[in-house]
Amino acid sequence: METKRILHCANFNYIKHQGCYLHNVAYKISNGLIRNGHSVLNFPDRDIKRCFSVFGMLKQLGGKKFNELFYDYCISTNPDGILLGHADTVETSTLERVRKALPNVKILQWNVDCIDKNFVSHNLKNIRNKLSVVDYTIITTAQKDLLEQFGVKNVLFMPNPVDLSIEKGKAFEKEQNLYDLLFTAKKKSVRDLCGVTYSAEDFVARMLQNIDVKNVIVPGVLSKPVGGAEYQRLIENSSMGLCVSQVNDNYLYSSDRMAHMMGNGVLVFLDRRTGFDKIFSDDEIAFYSTEDELWQKIDFYHNNPQERMRVAKNGWQKYHKMFNEKIVAEYITDLMFGGYDENKYPWAKFI
Repeated sequence: METKRILHCANFNYIKHQGCYLHNVAYKISNGLIRNGHSVLNFPDRDIKRCFSVFGMLKQLGGKKFNELFYDYCISTNPDGILLGHADTVETSTLERVRKALPNVKILQWNVDCIDKNFVSHNLKNIRNKLSVVDYTIITTAQKDLLEQFGVKNVLFMPNPVDLSIEKGKAFEKEQNLYDLLFTAKKKSVRDLCGVTYSAEDFVARMLQNIDVKNVIVPGVLSKPVGGAEYQRLIENSSMGLCVSQVNDNYLYSSDRMAHMMGNGVLVFLDRRTGFDKIFSDDEIAFYSTEDELWQKIDFYHNNPQERMRVAKNGWQKYHKMFNEKIVAEYITDLMFGGYDENKYPWAKFI
């Protein structure tokens, strides 16, 4: 594909350093696009809107000025394509104006949040707001009924990408790391344990009562939340990691922490109901179907480090091969500019 100029509007977190901003999917997608030979203009929507708002608040006060700036920037740069990553600050009417001024521009929105209406109705609303003005919507869920709830055919699955320049750890190389088990969560969040919902605090308490592993680190619940370089340090120095989301029965949906941990060579424990056992084997991820199986597998791999290292390495290799930033970026540009062939993408046969 010839070089395209792509405006990538997303939350790049230049001003408010919250969460895992180094591992932001927006960075990985932009990296992949650039490494595939495209010109990328990163547009930090929330940061810019804060600059137009009183006291830097992300409210409606700066919305009008921000949208005028976004429109002017699009006209000035004349991109071939516009990527919107959770860019809820950009109004539909602004995108309609852009399309009128630049009739050949292609627009795609991507979303990495849960789309189960029982959990995040605001996310569904944000996605729906732009369905009429985008060419494609891609979401990190492959469950058909959840994708079909939007009532259009151009809503598709995307995997959470991994990037060797970001997820650079190889925890599987060590028999003993600084931490034996890592689990990250917001203190007030909920977690789905084999179909039963617990608060994050109750889940952690239950886990610690049922495993023999002592060197467990739980930022956000038992210690302060971490992000950025400190978050990366924790992951690459952890032998095992729990990827337990607020919902675990949406097909091929998981928190992007799955990519963070597998990308750094950590052995991941994952609910079999996610459907990832269709893609990965038990020699690549520690799948569980019951609570007892989860606790038993944690203890088993803790007591058998060579086996943990083997399985974690297998998972690391496969995730980086199937879901790296370059192949995800190519998937995006193929959708936007034509040339999409599902045979090119290793996840297509599973959805």
